[in-house]
Amino acid sequence: MIYENKLLLKNKSTYKLTLSTFKYGINTEIDENSLPYKYAKVTYNYTFKRGALQTGIGFDELYLPETTDENPEMRKMFVEGEYTQLNKLWLFPFYNTTYNVRNNMLLLSHDNQVKYANIISINPGFFNVDITDELTFTSEPNAVYYNINGNDVMLITSATDGMYVFHPTSISTLDSDAPKIISICRHYERVFAIEEGKRNKLIFSANLDPTNWNVSENEAGYIEIIDDRGCLEKVVSFNDYVYIFKQYGISRLSAYGDQSEFSLSSVFVTSGKIYGNSVCVCGDRIMFLSRDGIYSFNGYSATKLSLNIESLFAENNDNCCSAYHNGKYYLGCRLKYNDGEVVGCEGYAEGYVNNSLIELDLKTGDISLTRGVDLKSLCSIEYDTVNKLAVLFNNEHKKKLGEMNNSGSVFGTPLKKVWASSYSNLGFPDKIKKIEKVTLISKQDCVIKIKTDIEEKDFEVKGKDITSVFYPNLKGEMFQFKIETLGSLADISAPEITFGISR
Repeated sequence: MIYENKLLLKNKSTYKLTLSTFKYGINTEIDENSLPYKYAKVTYNYTFKRGALQTGIGFDELYLPETTDENPEMRKMFVEGEYTQLNKLWLFPFYNTTYNVRNNMLLLSHDNQVKYANIISINPGFFNVDITDELTFTSEPNAVYYNINGNDVMLITSATDGMYVFHPTSISTLDSDAPKIISICRHYERVFAIEEGKRNKLIFSANLDPTNWNVSENEAGYIEIIDDRGCLEKVVSFNDYVYIFKQYGISRLSAYGDQSEFSLSSVFVTSGKIYGNSVCVCGDRIMFLSRDGIYSFNGYSATKLSLNIESLFAENNDNCCSAYHNGKYYLGCRLKYNDGEVVGCEGYAEGYVNNSLIELDLKTGDISLTRGVDLKSLCSIEYDTVNKLAVLFNNEHKKKLGEMNNSGSVFGTPLKKVWASSYSNLGFPDKIKKIEKVTLISKQDCVIKIKTDIEEKDFEVKGKDITSVFYPNLKGEMFQFKIETLGSLADISAPEITFGISR
């Protein structure tokens, strides 16, 4: 008798997981097993232009032009002398009435001393704002633009000092009897401010005279705002009104002409603390950070934006900083990634204040995260041929004057770049999968990390203009895919993962 020997083969299904575009960015709010692979569970230091992972934001020394020529010589800005920290930046829109020419300036404080530099000049240094002596405050100063009798000036104040009126060609002294101010804004012909202390009082100067704080029916005055919405944090002028941001709400002041006609109303209440330093007028809206996320405020109502990163916000962002530049809201803040990684400033031995920069495009809603940079002050410079976001830093780079760029590095040191998928079963629970093949195009070196519930491997990809292919041969039920770039530059697209399931 002859027996037939049959070879029994298991049937196998093969699937392709195509990450054809990275344009959807990050989503930390959806459970990992339910998160589509078009979203990253965590990503930072990449941008998502044209659906590829590309070089993200970086920072380097601030350079400003020597002339208004189309291709001018550039000069590297610096601050002379000994100092411990650069504190804050302001743009001063100055028109020189003597020579009938606009000559915008950049103001800077270090160790609470204020200096200035011409944005367009052959001189790369900063000058003392006081012609006769150094102007040093006893706490971090604030500054706001005003025009007095046809002359552009900056009003410089602090929470522990008085007011100094800065004009580049005149001498002024510090008025120690002026209010001690933590936030200040110009609205029509008055200055409105929050005074240090109980911080439940909005004060305002006399009409046409920001140096007159004598309280009377015809001069300066104040409005007490006593409610359950916390201390006053920030005051801004926007769309014909003065807006007062408190810890847990926003009030609107109608302030035309005579103070007897001023009218105050509440327009927004929140249970999440509002961070005053995040409040920023951005064209037709005001952006701000609350403990539960980022809001857009149009003057009448505030809308919490669904950015899919709300779980990243740390408990305390009192020391954040913000700016509006090129149609984008920039927020330097502290985020909690909870991934065990140490990136950039997070490895600084003395700790860090902020560790991230959020870039939010207000037209498209696109968002990107820069991780590993500890920002202290942001200042948009848009003047003549100059279009830059100037920056100051905490801690490691606290003595450096920088500018934002697209270098993917901080003063020449590359920022680690990560895109990581969720840790999921790929839509096949209780099934063992095998990753058979991975393809992608990466023009620079990168590392692909694949983790399963059984094993994990790293695959180094050499940068080239054609498709890279490798065969992981990894098994497991749960999978996570991570793309890392350790260099400054990145350009990664069209990743495709082939996996099989045995029946």
